[in-house]
Amino acid sequence: MATFNTLIIGIAVASFTIFQLLFHVLSSWASTRITPAFNNLDQKRKIEWNSRTVSTFHALVVGTFCVYILLYDEAVNADHVWGDPSIVKLNIAITTGYLISDLFLITYYWKAIGDQFFVIHHLAALYAYYFVLGEGMLAYFGNFRLLAEFSTPFVNQRSDLKIEVVMGLSASSPSVAVQSANVSVHPQTASPPSECPMHQEKMEGCPVHMKSPDQGAENQNNNVPAHQERAYEYLECPVKSSTSQIKDDIDPRNMMPPPNQMPSLNQPFPLSTIREESSIPRAHSEQKWVYPSEQMFWNAMLRKGWRWKDDDINPKDMNNIIKIHNQNNEQAWKEILKWEALHVTECPCGPSLIRFGGKAKEYSPRARIRSWMGYELPFDRHDWIINRCGKEVRYVIDYYDGGEVDKNYQFTILDVRPAFDSLSAVWDRMKVAWWRWTS
Repeated sequence: MATFNTLIIGIAVASFTIFQLLFHVLSSWASTRITPAFNNLDQKRKIEWNSRTVSTFHALVVGTFCVYILLYDEAVNADHVWGDPSIVKLNIAITTGYLISDLFLITYYWKAIGDQFFVIHHLAALYAYYFVLGEGMLAYFGNFRLLAEFSTPFVNQRSDLKIEVVMGLSASSPSVAVQSANVSVHPQTASPPSECPMHQEKMEGCPVHMKSPDQGAENQNNNVPAHQERAYEYLECPVKSSTSQIKDDIDPRNMMPPPNQMPSLNQPFPLSTIREESSIPRAHSEQKWVYPSEQMFWNAMLRKGWRWKDDDINPKDMNNIIKIHNQNNEQAWKEILKWEALHVTECPCGPSLIRFGGKAKEYSPRARIRSWMGYELPFDRHDWIINRCGKEVRYVIDYYDGGEVDKNYQFTILDVRPAFDSLSAVWDRMKVAWWRWTS
């Protein structure tokens, strides 16, 4: 019959109490002071965050103790099966208290963090540690197993990425206000200087009724896609009749609809040619970028080798795809604006987008390093070139799968940051990293 001395039982009870205190009090207290945005999380995310904080703390304490034992406990290292397990028992008692504490939390907060596999894992671990604590055997192997706890902080970081995005702490966005000796930066509410384009009088009426300026030379010089030249002719207008739309769709240069708005061969259903205006300013223009229509997106997928019969997509799916695509771009631009707030004094009018390009298979160094650490690779990558009042700046955007699509058509986790193309970009990245750790 296994026997447990009072010291081991006392350490396990103390461990249980400390980890409960850390979960219910200390984690929230520390997180609030590190970032006030912690208070913006809903209750479920707070529970998950606190649970992972406790898990990380346990892993660091036990893992460090484990390394010490492997290096300096001669008795255990001399006899791996029957070596004196006294010191190892202390370490495993700490882990036992943590496992029981975590089982209690999982059960109590089952709707938030409940997972049957975690329960099985914890029970199996407790059964294995019984042989060390009760029988005094296999101490070396039990301690060696605890080395795996060093992987826990990295696993938790991977899971916490989604929560950090909600908190505004993702690596892609500065989490603190821009600090300046003489300037207080509030990009959302500050009124731009009078010379900014947004102070100029806006045209009245629907864009389709306006005469499109001849911007061929401008587009050529600034690498603007050709489909942007007449994009405003396809923005939806509430007072525009279907007859008028068909008439305006005709290109007077060849009396044919624009090629990228024409239905493809054997297309199973009609698709909308209406396009949505983005919030992203076009460089060297008073207009904004315009998103592709459903028909344009369909044709683009066909050009890349996709065939509709393979996936049986319906019109509603195409509508959702367009909304997700547009929302991703809006999110990316908002993240870029957060970085550009660092340069509001040198560019008070704000940035504009010159061009962009997809590089899905050209993983960034950051993405590759993360994959070596066990994280998933992004499913897409874009490079956006912006105009910062005459200076071209490149941003790298990695797109990660964020799970289910929410009601706002968001599911992507974005990692947006300026590329290491200049000393200014390096300095920006260093400042933001420092602010995140010290604010």
